[in-house]
This record gives sequence, C-alpha cells and structure tokens, in this order.
Amino acid sequence: MSADLDIAVVGVGCRFPDAVTPEQYWANIDRGLVSMRELTDAQLREAGVPDERIARSDYVRIGTSLPGVADFAAEFFGYTPREARGMDPQQRLFLENAWEALESAGHPPRPDGPVVGVFAGSAAGTYSTALLAAAVRRVGLADAVDDLDLTLGGEPDFLTSRTAYKLGLRGPAVSVQTACSSALYAVHYASLSLLSGECDIALAGGATVLEPVRGYRYRPDGGQSDDGYCRSFDARSTGTTYSSGVGVVALRRLSDALADGDPVLAVLKGTAVGNDGNAKAGFAAPSPDGVAAVVSAALRVSGVPADALRYVEAHGTATPLGDHVELSALTEALRRTTEKMGFCGLGSVKANIGHTGPASSIAGFIKAVHIARTGQLPPHPTYERPRDAALLESSPFFITTTGRTCTDADRHVLVDSIGMGGANAAAVLGPPPQPVRPSAPSSDRVRLVLSARTRVELDRLSKALADTVDRGAHLGDVAHTLRVGRHSFAERRVVDAPADKLAAALRLPRPPFARTARAAERGALVVAPDGVEPPKALLAALPADTEVVSTDDGAGERYRVVVDADADADAALAVAWLHGVPVDWAAVDGGRGRRVALPTYPFDRKRHWALDDLALDESAPAPPAGSADSVEEQVLAVWRELFGDDSLGPDAEFGDCGGTSLLSVQLVLELQDRFDVLVNVHRAGGTRATPHRVAALVRGLLTSADDQPRVDRMDEDDNGLVDADLQLPLGPVNPVATRGRDVLLTGATGYLGAFLLHELQQRTTGRVYCLVRADDEAAAMARLRAGARRFLLPEPDADRVVAVPGDLKDIERVGADFRGGELGARVGHVLHCAARVVFTEPYRTLREDNVLPMVSLLTWARAHGIRDFSHVSTAAATAPAPGADRILEIREQPLDPRLGGYGVTKWVAERLLDRADLDGMRVRVFRPGLIMSSSQTGAGNNRDLIYFVLAAGVAVGAHPVDDRSHDFAPVDVVARAIVELGMSRGSVGRAYHLVGETLLGLREMFGLLAEAGLPTTPLPLDRWQQLVRERAKATGNPLLSTAALLELEGNEPGAPPVQAAGWLPWLRRTGMDPALTGPTLRAGLTYLARTDELFGALLPELAADTAVLVGEGR
Repeated sequence: MSADLDIAVVGVGCRFPDAVTPEQYWANIDRGLVSMRELTDAQLREAGVPDERIARSDYVRIGTSLPGVADFAAEFFGYTPREARGMDPQQRLFLENAWEALESAGHPPRPDGPVVGVFAGSAAGTYSTALLAAAVRRVGLADAVDDLDLTLGGEPDFLTSRTAYKLGLRGPAVSVQTACSSALYAVHYASLSLLSGECDIALAGGATVLEPVRGYRYRPDGGQSDDGYCRSFDARSTGTTYSSGVGVVALRRLSDALADGDPVLAVLKGTAVGNDGNAKAGFAAPSPDGVAAVVSAALRVSGVPADALRYVEAHGTATPLGDHVELSALTEALRRTTEKMGFCGLGSVKANIGHTGPASSIAGFIKAVHIARTGQLPPHPTYERPRDAALLESSPFFITTTGRTCTDADRHVLVDSIGMGGANAAAVLGPPPQPVRPSAPSSDRVRLVLSARTRVELDRLSKALADTVDRGAHLGDVAHTLRVGRHSFAERRVVDAPADKLAAALRLPRPPFARTARAAERGALVVAPDGVEPPKALLAALPADTEVVSTDDGAGERYRVVVDADADADAALAVAWLHGVPVDWAAVDGGRGRRVALPTYPFDRKRHWALDDLALDESAPAPPAGSADSVEEQVLAVWRELFGDDSLGPDAEFGDCGGTSLLSVQLVLELQDRFDVLVNVHRAGGTRATPHRVAALVRGLLTSADDQPRVDRMDEDDNGLVDADLQLPLGPVNPVATRGRDVLLTGATGYLGAFLLHELQQRTTGRVYCLVRADDEAAAMARLRAGARRFLLPEPDADRVVAVPGDLKDIERVGADFRGGELGARVGHVLHCAARVVFTEPYRTLREDNVLPMVSLLTWARAHGIRDFSHVSTAAATAPAPGADRILEIREQPLDPRLGGYGVTKWVAERLLDRADLDGMRVRVFRPGLIMSSSQTGAGNNRDLIYFVLAAGVAVGAHPVDDRSHDFAPVDVVARAIVELGMSRGSVGRAYHLVGETLLGLREMFGLLAEAGLPTTPLPLDRWQQLVRERAKATGNPLLSTAALLELEGNEPGAPPVQAAGWLPWLRRTGMDPALTGPTLRAGLTYLARTDELFGALLPELAADTAVLVGEGR
C-alpha cells in the first residue's frame, strides 16, 4: 500500500488463556509462558468425562482454560440473567472485548460518533451445543431446532450483528467463516471497508470458546498431539491442541488516526486472501503454492520487500504435514524477492496458548502488533530442534528460541493464516509512526473527569487510573483522553489535584481534591453579569440551547446547571459535566491532546453459566419414560385429601381447586409430616401450584445438599416474560404538554392509597381524580368513603375528590368516556399506587395487575402530554449493588434473582419508567419498606405479614429468636412524604427509600411490645413454629399461617441495610419521625383486634380494650 492506504491499529481487546488484557497477553508472550496445564480428575468429571475414559492410557488430560469464561457484564449491556445464560460465551466475550477495543482506541460507541463496522468469525461453540443437546432431550429435536433463543444465542452468524446492535454500530456487520483464518480474513475485509469509505473505524477479530475444558483421546493422524502441547516446527510435534480465545482490534485509516491523536500501536501495510483451489492432496490438506501466492500478494500490496521482514507469525499448527507445507510456502514466497537466509524470526503463538480455531489468526495478529510496536522478538516455547532442519537452515528464517530485540526502525512483521479447506490469508504490519498531533499542555495541577454506571465500578476505575499515573503517563494526555475518549455515565467524578498528589486523590477520592455525583442529563444556564462577555470556548463546549442571562433568579434550577461566566472555563465545564450537562470537550482542546491507552471499563461481571444446571456426565442414564413416582403419588394423595376430590390429577391447580391461605398451611404441614421438608408453595406457582410441580420441589429438597432445588423450571419460565415485558411499547409522547394541574391517583381504596388521598387533600389545592373499580360514580365514591372510615380518616371532600369508575387495565377507554375526556384535559400529574401486593404468587400471575396496567397508564399519560408521574414502588424491588454493603438510594437497581414475583413486577415497572425518562417524562420513584400502622391512630393493614407474626407471637406468649432486620415506617409518614416530595420539582428523576434509619429485628419489635405491656418469651425458631402450628391446627385461624410461611424463600422477612438519605431533609423540616415505638405497635395490634375478627380471636384482650383510638367515630 501507499502511505495514503495505510491502516492504523488503534485499539485491542482480548481474552486468552492466562490473560484478560492485551498487556497481560503480551507479557506472557515475552516471557514464553505455556498455558497448557494438566487437568485434574475433578475437572474432567465436572466437564462430563466418565471415569473409564479418564483412566485410558491414550486419554490426553492437558488443556487450557479461559479466565472468567462463565462471567459476563450482563447488566452493562442490558441483558437479563436468562438472556445472558442463553448466549454462547463466544458472543458475550466478543461483545465485551469489542467495547474494550474501541475504548482503548479512545473512541467508545456514540450515536453521533464515527461510523463503526465489525467483521469477525467464531466457532460452533461447545456451550450452545450443550444447551441444544439438553433441549433435544427435554422437548425433542423439532422443538429444539425451532428454539429461536438458542439459534440467536449460539449461531456464529449473529456474532457481529449482536455486537453492532448492542453497541449501536452503524457500519457493516459481517460474519466471516473461513475456519482457522476467519479472523485474518476479517482484518482484510475490515481494511477494504475503511479504504472504500464504508466506515470510519472497523473492528475485526474472532472468538472461540471450548469450555468446559476436556481432554481428548489421542488418535494417530487425528490432528491432535499425543501430549496436549503444540510444538510448532519442532521435531517432536505430533499435532495441535485446541483451546479458547477471543480477540478484537480497532482499525482506522492512518491519516485519520494521526490527525485525531489516536494511540497508533502498529501500521497495517497490506493484506491478501486467496484459496488453494483443487490443486492439492485433499480438501483438508494445505497447498504450498496457494499459501505462497497469498503471502507474496500481501508483500506486494504492502510495498514491503521480503528482506524488511523481521518476524513471521506463522499459522504453526504443529502437525507434521502442516508445518512442512507452511515453512516451504513461506520460504518460496520470500525467495521471490530475496536470497538472504536466516534473517527473519519465525514462531507461532499456538506454542503458548494452543490452537484457538477461528480466533487463532487474531491471536497471532495481536502478537504481531506487539512485535511491530516494540521490536521485541519473543521466545518460541516448546521448541528444541527443527523438524525440517535442512529446509529451515536454507530458509530466510530462524526459530527464536530466546527473546531478542530488533532495533531496526523499518522492521515489519508478517502474519500467515491457513484455513482448513484452503482459505489462506496474510497481513504485513509495520511500526507506528511518530505522532503529528501535539500533546495536551502539561500543568502543575491536573483535572480529570471519569464516570461509570455504578459507584463501585467508578471506584475501581479510579484505582486503575491511579496505577497508570504512577507509571508516568503524560497527565495532560490522560486528562484529554478521559474527556474525548470515554463515554459519560451517570456516576461521575472530577478529580482536581496537584500532579504529585493526583494518584493519591484517585485512590482516596474525597474533597477537596475529588467530587463525586450521580447525574441526570440537564441543560446549562450561563450567568454573565452586565459587561461580562462569556468566554467563547465556554459557549462552544455547552449544548446549543444553553441560555445566557445576566442574573440567576433560580428558575429552572432542577433542570439546568448554573455556570458562572466569570469562572475559569475549564473548571466551570467540569462542574457542569459533573452535574449532567453534555460537554463537547473537543471544542476546547485547542487542537492539542493525544488519546493514550488507559484502563478500559471495569466491568462488574457475574456468573451466567447455564451448564451449571445441566448434567454433563456422558455416562448418566436418562430417566426411564413414564416411571412411577412415589413422591408425586403421595403429593397427589395429599391434594385429593385436602380438597375431598379423588378425581384430581397431577396438573390440578391449587387456586382452581379452591385453595385458600388456611389450606396452604395445611398443605405445607402435611408435606412436612410426610417428607420432613419445608416446601415453598410460592416456588411451585402459588395459586397455580400443582401436585406435579410440588413433587418436583420435594424431590429437589430430598436430594440436594443445601435443601434447595438447583433448578426451578417455573422461575425460568418467568424469566422469558420478564424479558418480553421490559420491551413493551409505551407509545409516543404528545409533543404538546398538558396544561392540566390536577392529580390522578390509582389505588385509592387500598391501605396506603387511602392515606395518600387524605394527604393530597391536605397538601394540594386542585382536584384529585381517583380511579376505582366500580359500576358508577356513586359506587366508586362509596368505596372511597368506606376506605376512609375503615382507616379512621376524614371522608373525602366531595368538592375536590372525583371518583372515576373503571379498571386501570382499560384506562384509555375510561379516560375517553369519563365526562367527555375530562381526565386527559385536567390531569397534570399521575400518582400511581395501585398494585396487587401478594408474596406467594409468581411473576406470570402478578404481572397482570402490576405491570400490564401500568403500561396502559403510561401509554395513556404520554398520549395526553402528561409529563409528571410519581410511582409507588417497594424496597422489595431493590438489591445491594455488587461490592456495596447496602442498598443504594438510586434509580438503577440490580435484579436480584431471589426476588419473589411481587418484587420482580415492581422492578420491571421501574425499568419501564427508566425508559419513559428518556423521552421527557418527569418521573419520581418512592420505595417504602414494610408499612406499619399509623403513628397517629394505630390504623393498620390486616393483610400485612408482619402483623401476622406479631399477633401470633402475642397470642402464644412467645416470639422467635430471629435477628434478621427489617425496614419500617408508619403509613401516615410514608403517605405525607410521597405527596409532598412527589409534588416538588426537586424530586424529578430521583428515587426515595421511605424507611427509618434503623433496621429492627423481631427480637427488638417484641421487646418494644413488652415495654408496652405485651410481654413474650423468646423461643428458638423451630420451637416457636411448632407452637404456632399446634395453635393453627387447634383453632383453624388462618393468621397463624405465618408459622409455616415465615421461613419460605418467597416470604422470608429480613433485609440488607438500606440507604435512606433522600427524605432526611424533609423529615427534619416537617418534624415527622418514622421510628417505631412500643405504643405505636400496640396501637396497631389493638386497632386490628377491634376491626378484624380473626385478629380479635387471637387477641381478645386487645379487642376488648375500651381506649378510644384517634379518629374513631368519624
């Protein structure tokens, strides 16, 4: 190629045996590390190899392992755990490494950034093959082959298109399948795409994952070595050994890369591809003429004479025929332009890591990039003496048995790859040229901007950058790269410190040198007093809609960041960026600054490995079809006895049979008597539980070491629904915002809803529309009045409260029909509290009440230009972020796989609201914990599990010794907070955890009750349960079902610490206190005993208490 046609290698991402970064990979190569290891019996058995095969004398138990192969940053890329498990790790790792390659180049994916293409190949993965085999056993061949998820997750065809989709890449996405040479073919066509102008950056690479690692049975002439090592060009070589690897390089036109100050690692001078045709011994045999022709073409295209080569990274399969043919072909190709001998190093990375199939040529290419860049010719391990001594001695090559340095400035490296079937490829690399763009200016003080999705990842990134600073990186270019070469995530940090204190400030990011904030995108307001001209650079870097005003009157404070025109422009921009203002850093770099290699994103990876739940043992016999199952027969007998119907079959659903809370207790107790296990009926489907499903749980509990079944088929089914619901359409947003100012409240007849309605009347001035299931307005208003009386609240003000009869699921029709469309015209804020709060039902059931109706409500609100939406969620929809010791008070929450169906529905609802945020809705999320009785009246909810436990304990005079903690707040405090905070503009985009600062356990709660005159005796949990079970059987009181349900996973109380700082200023301002007291707890039980006969039967003394509760008689 001419200089105008040179291609720059500007970024690398890779995962190879013993290496998770390019730097580790290159270091391993430089020291000649061999990654093949002997596999233990335990490893082989775990991989499904039977003992009789392991014991064979011809079984080769050597292999390589890919670090972290089962882990994946699913949340970062927007995948659910189910989706992640269904994806072949080749696709997952390629996606991560594609991001890393772009980020290391300083060009992360951006919608308005350069056009990026992706070219790559992959193998038929063993992981997806195992999933397909399991599906065939489970559902049969036809259904397994038709499984679209298996196809999309496993077929090599979708490797590049998945990457383009997830990263938002708009250039060509081309899958290349030429066997072992796939990745080098990808480099070739990526280069052509760049030169034709199809894209501005091209990713090229390959992926092979053969996990779990298994040995193999050696067969002479079978292609694999007899000892598990790959001894390329060595006399002892008997074949290759296969392994795993993933590699991606980012390529740019050299002229563009130099102009932008990209980190050019090497220059791709030319490539060539071609096929052997049929002039060879057989399809699988290489052709010396075919290989030589392609190598000669690559040298010719690159304009590099053969004697300028200093190293050839060979295909080097270590098969006797393959090595001989390749050495002959390489010699022939170079002999066409030089007669020199022994001037060029020869080796193959397969000697280090094995043969990585379609990824093998990118492994060699990335090695060659390092050699061209540094001049370090690495040692060729496993080599002792040549197989073809005479041929090697008369060739241009020598084997680099030890590492050496090439100081030639004009050094070049050739990469050769031979695809089985005859698809040959070659590439020529040269050293990087000197940069043409000047570095960013140095300063005694350095200001860095860095961001991540979560605080944990941000801290990891800070520490990694500190290590880079310690290694002497050019600090001006580090700052420049972080600004123009990284994506801006929500968790942001600005570190502003003297150069000699910068690393320390990164490791301990605290004021005054560091400021950290979680940002939502906002605009900017530049304040320039009369006579002050804002710096042009400042305005150029801020969004186009930035306003300049002479004074700040506080208008729009929530939506815009105020920037002082008198301030240092760079410092002002950093502060604006910290708080969410998009900043065009390139507009203020003055044409200076180079992108330099920095640590890439510190992905928070988790294990997503479906093979954990598959039996891989080849010797494991399949269970005989139709075999009698004594467990299922016994469970079915219990079913028939409970419902008095001998005709019931194994698929009879609990709810359809007339199942109740009391019957669920009896079912649990009967199963415990028969099998000595405690069954979670929730895990079998709640009201949709069947004898067949319950029997499966019982078998799992009887056979598992940890008393928990490993696979819950019901949960897997729910995962598919979750994935689908996350993509439900929300409808377009009306560009004309409503002028309505009234509130639409859902769930007003519920416990919290009744208090919200009361607070809305107290704290707002407009109308409150309440959507109520009823036949007409009169019936709807009657329900609202009944709810108020029940909870000791004033009756609704008929002049302000409007009862709207209808079902939330049909909100579009209700809104259109009610008083001629009055709702759409007058409502400006939706307060959504309606939900079905049940902890014993699966997601598939509860989504009908908690997800789909909210989608309808959102769609209706958006269509009518209603922007403000307050959502009452729950602390059950949260989980501690990885690495965090508490649940963080942020909108984004991980999906805890242990959540029950209710928590998952609320989590899905919050994620749908995240989407609504993106196109202009003003969302607030409120997450109460366990809502306790009113601190003013004692009015409580007779359906809350915690009161079942408290009442049961007082009734039997004992409480369980259970130190698990819980988060609480009284209903009146929660309701007032939601209304006052929800109606303020400062709450937009935020999430509030409405819980007390101190978590309480059952021991503390019963201690408070004792102080209030209701003492109980502590008992071990199992003895307390038995005591309550006996009372349950004796009285038939269903409230005592808590004894059986207390330990069940779906209902297990107990919570990690919760960050709840958001409402503290409001609590201080209003004087409200969420703490529980003994009198409050006693008042709650007294209220329930006097208003609910089941509680009254358990607590007759409290039911007979003549003390007047505040609000009684209203």
